Amino acid sequence: MKLRFLAFESVTMSEDKHILKRLQRGDKDALRQLYEKYTDILVSVAVTLVHDVQTAEDCLHDAFIDFAATVPILRIHGNLRSYLISCVANRARDLLRKRARSANLNVEMLNPGSNADGPSDRLIADEGARQVYGALGQLPYEQREVFVLHVQADMTFNQIAELTGASINTVQSRYRYGMEKLKSLLNTECENE
Repeated sequence: MKLRFLAFESVTMSEDKHILKRLQRGDKDALRQLYEKYTDILVSVAVTLVHDVQTAEDCLHDAFIDFAATVPILRIHGNLRSYLISCVANRARDLLRKRARSANLNVEMLNPGSNADGPSDRLIADEGARQVYGALGQLPYEQREVFVLHVQADMTFNQIAELTGASINTVQSRYRYGMEKLKSLLNTECENE
């Protein structure tokens, strides 16, 4: 399984390098292709960080505008997917800082969809997702960010440390404390039902 994943990742990285070279030559279709390829994961990460679909989409669009502007001089030393996730996460962090400074923080909860078969399955899945998103929203931003980047965006702790400017130990501690708090919040919620 691990070998198959590494082969897939290698193909994706070479595909991304090809797209990036096309972008650097001015191929506008390459930017559209990259956008379509990574939109779902990037919006998903942003929504989990900012708890608002429209704001998440704004973060994505702003990150792509900045990315497109820097393409001619861009040098990526990792994989493009992680780079784009970092751009969107940074955009979300900046936006939340601005909101906190203006004391006008308006957090809306995401109403997640589901691919469940029947209405009752969908209702159960939606309720479970709401509980998780609600609990994530109660975590301090630093813990939520590490959790989302590690679990949802599949970034390593080293990549997260590099992105956030925190030490690897700090990142791992934030993840551990976040997981403990999530478990506690979800267990408390289950006990109250």
